[in-house]
This record gives sequence, structure tokens and C-alpha cells, in this order.
Amino acid sequence: MSATARLTAFLRAAAPRFDDHDSDIARDISRTLQVMRPNAPALAPAILGACAPLPDMLDGARDALTQRLAACLGDLHWRVAGFGKLAPDTDQKLAVVELIGPTGMFAHPHLRIGLLIQREGFHYPRHQHAAEELYFILKGTADWAVDEHPHAPRLPGEFVHHASLQPHGMITRGEPMLAMWGWTGDIDGASYST
Repeated sequence: MSATARLTAFLRAAAPRFDDHDSDIARDISRTLQVMRPNAPALAPAILGACAPLPDMLDGARDALTQRLAACLGDLHWRVAGFGKLAPDTDQKLAVVELIGPTGMFAHPHLRIGLLIQREGFHYPRHQHAAEELYFILKGTADWAVDEHPHAPRLPGEFVHHASLQPHGMITRGEPMLAMWGWTGDIDGASYST
């Protein structure tokens, strides 16, 4: 099976998961994942230090979504998160894949969809961006803070929704967290700030 076929199978398996969240952004993500007809990925596979726990996290995956993700781990183009605005050594603790988007593996001008890995024991500081954002936690737990509320645990299968310019941050403790995310609205990363 080709990289395009493996990635397409993962994207198709993710689409119905977003149907479980009653929001316009979830519907946009689900619809895009269903109708994407990708060509070959525009970016070659790349990996960062933050990705080290991924094989163990996905070993023995039982549901179709994580099985398909495990099958395409070697096809993903991981990059440093934070649009260059986080500490230089962050790539050892935090990384993202832009699967779909203007600078993604598959081009799309109005939406970004991707993955995030956050290693255990890392504090992703409060940050904000103009894009509306929705996370779907695949594996692991993170303590999430939105606005000025204290951090609270979010578990696999949960969604976390951020409005445009709404401050949010995450802390992982004893285990890493893997999540899918989507951006709609003003998806230009220039508005990202900590």
C-alpha cells in the first residue's frame, strides 16, 4: 500500500470521530476528511525527538483510527510546533504534523488539520491564535487550561474547543499525549502568540 493510500485511510477513519462534536468546526473537519482526494504527499517523512514515544503509544492499537495511524507513522512529516515562537529545545517535547493545510502534506487553502504529540512532563505555555481550534485526544492525558481557568485533566476520546484568540495551554504529567487538531477561520500562523 502506498503512503497516499495509508494516509487517506487514516483521514477517512478520522472523519466520523469529529461527527461526535456538535460544532461548525467539527463539521468542517469531518466534511474535509471525507472528501479529500489526496495526491502524493507534498512533504517527505520527517521525525523529531518528541516523536520517540509514538510507536509504544500505538503498539497494539485496537480501534480502526489508531490502527490506521500506526500504519502510516513512517509517512508523517513532523515539524516544530509554535511557528518559531517557542523555546528552541521544544522539538524534544512537542511536535506537530500538518496533514491538511496551506503548508501541509496535502494542500488546502482554508483549513488546517493535523496531529500533535506532547511528551510527558511538558508544559505547553498558554498561547492564542486567530484560528478557531478543535482538539480530539487520541492517546494519553493532559491537563488543559482555557482562558484563566485552572488546568483540568482531559482524557482520550474528549474534545477541547478554543474560540478565536482564546488563551489555552496544556501540561502533560506521567504520560505523553497524542491528539488530532483542526483550525478554521483565520488560519494564518502569524497571529500565534504566547
